[in-house]
Amino acid sequence: MDYRCPICKANLSKGRLSQAVVIRMTIECPNCKSTIRHNFHRVEVMVVLLSFGTFVAAAAFAYWLQSQGLMLCAFGAAMVGALALPLLERTYLRDWPRYALTAQSPAP
Repeated sequence: MDYRCPICKANLSKGRLSQAVVIRMTIECPNCKSTIRHNFHRVEVMVVLLSFGTFVAAAAFAYWLQSQGLMLCAFGAAMVGALALPLLERTYLRDWPRYALTAQSPAP
């Protein structure tokens, strides 16, 4: 994934911990102070929704049926979903820009 600012081309991959913990749709580039937004790919969003939905459904059925095996299946679904995003970023979304211009940002 390309973590450079679309305006000043500074590398933002070593972002602040506050941006990693509290994700917002727009952030401020620490280099040029421009407002940029997160650019999510459709596949990335679908992977997150499917993994979370699978986890919730399996955990609900495990609770309802009192099944330890199904609870382990829910845990496995959560782990597969957590592993899928970094693999997706390193393979399919290798050249995808993580940040895009906002309406308030000047054109480069």
